[in-house]
Amino acid sequence: MISNSVFDFFINEQIGFMVNSTKAFSGDIRLDSSHFVDDSNIIVSSEINFKHLNDFVKEIIEPKLFTRIFCEKQFGIPYISSSEMSEIEPSINSRFISKELTNNISQYIIKRGQILVSAAGTVGSVVLATKDLDGVAGTSDILRINVDSKINLGFIFTYLTSSYGANELANLAYGAIIKRVRGFQLEALKTPVIDNNAKNEMNHLILEALNLRDKANLLIKTARSLVLQYNNLPLLYQTDTFNLEKEVEIRLVNTSEFTNDYRLDAHFYNSMADLVVKNIKAFASNYRKINEDIADKIFYLNRFTRTFVEKDFGIPYLAGKDIIKIRPTDVSYLSKSETYGLDDYKLEKGWILMTCSGTLGRTCYIWNNYEKWVGTHDLIRIVCKNHFDSGYLIAFLSSDYGYYQATRYKHGAVIDHLTPEQIEEIIIPITDDSKMEEIGNLVRQAYDLRAEAILLEDKAQKILTEALTNA
Repeated sequence: MISNSVFDFFINEQIGFMVNSTKAFSGDIRLDSSHFVDDSNIIVSSEINFKHLNDFVKEIIEPKLFTRIFCEKQFGIPYISSSEMSEIEPSINSRFISKELTNNISQYIIKRGQILVSAAGTVGSVVLATKDLDGVAGTSDILRINVDSKINLGFIFTYLTSSYGANELANLAYGAIIKRVRGFQLEALKTPVIDNNAKNEMNHLILEALNLRDKANLLIKTARSLVLQYNNLPLLYQTDTFNLEKEVEIRLVNTSEFTNDYRLDAHFYNSMADLVVKNIKAFASNYRKINEDIADKIFYLNRFTRTFVEKDFGIPYLAGKDIIKIRPTDVSYLSKSETYGLDDYKLEKGWILMTCSGTLGRTCYIWNNYEKWVGTHDLIRIVCKNHFDSGYLIAFLSSDYGYYQATRYKHGAVIDHLTPEQIEEIIIPITDDSKMEEIGNLVRQAYDLRAEAILLEDKAQKILTEALTNA
């Protein structure tokens, strides 16, 4: 008999497990096997007692489903989805829901310090709302947890983002196609009772991390503002009816606007992109293309076979969707031995990344975050020349002036794409070296603060693990 290694793998693989009947018929009497899966890497001490999450929090708000009536900025409130809440800088000025036509709009308003939990689709993402989200309206698919910031906020946030807590939260999800978690389920979530000293330590660390993220976000905004100020560039206001999100884009274009590329797609002639270039040329004292003595290299890499392995045998893999997150979750690891040309895909400090497939033009600065990680081929790498401040460049590219220039070049019938050659066409305003360094330092300081916030959250996780395992 000839052995088939593929069939042997599945024959030997465990495809079921035993569940104690007392566990199966307690609570909601769940019979779906996924409810009992334990993916946690924490073995909780038998001495730990548990209560319901509702015993530790003030309230859990589950907003009602509602009809979203979008409107102009002056008549509405910024609106975000559950996926956007996990971004470093959520797009809080892209959509607005009507103040007047949204019933009981207060239930959708997010407040700083609330713990936000995604309740549909990708269930279980947990975020602590920063100052940027204060007053923003969120989808009904976000559960809001109000916790006393002096007692349990740090502990509950740390628990819900821990391996053990995340597993318990994920096991609540139900639904054949779209997974969902309800507020009453979250109220009954099994939550450990731990020492008050450990809770106090976690609270201090998480509150400090929240403050650091607020400071970092303010520094980034200040850096972008200074880019405009030092180059005499006016703020951009979307007055045109042109909509980048529409599937069909129609504009009347003068033949004089046609370039050597002979582009016939309407978005290339976006009036905002034209205004951006016109403003730079009219108001900046100096400017040049990014490939003219600014960037040393602008490149992406070939598609490659990705062999994923366990953490101990691989290197962290950065996908395009991860670069905008507060911190990537469910990180995959590429095999060190089975990935051809692995070193070519490693990321270096000071590089700028830009998404070039799917959702375009999003940027990330490699600074105390993803050094030596492997990046997907769907990220354009921008490497500055030694004499040009990369912090200044990322401040510009992440602004509206950079975004509109990059996205005007998108192409593709189904999935949008950008190429390094197209990014080379972006025009960069140039100011004094001292001013560019000032802006670059603000950006680097912001990324330092974000890195410090992650370290504080990791310290809180260590304290929780020790408390749960009696280590």
